Amino acid sequence: VGYGLCPVPCSPGCHRLSCVTWRPRGTWGERLSRRFLGGGPRLRTPEAALGAPDRFRLQTEAAGTVWLQLGVLPRNLGRFGVAC
Repeated sequence: VGYGLCPVPCSPGCHRLSCVTWRPRGTWGERLSRRFLGGGPRLRTPEAALGAPDRFRLQTEAAGTVWLQLGVLPRNLGRFGVAC
């Protein structure tokens, strides 16, 4: 279980992306519990992962890489402020 951010391309076609993930480090007891029971500490507000000032105060550890294969069909992107 982890958090990650990656940009979604706005050009049409099939894209292969890698998203590096991380998770809150937690206390020694929480890490031991995660090792045997799964789960682990979560962010109280996932929006904290979006803002750099909040994210850089967290103690985190790497959680792996997720590979995504996306098919993008750009439609009405201008309406949402995305310029291609």
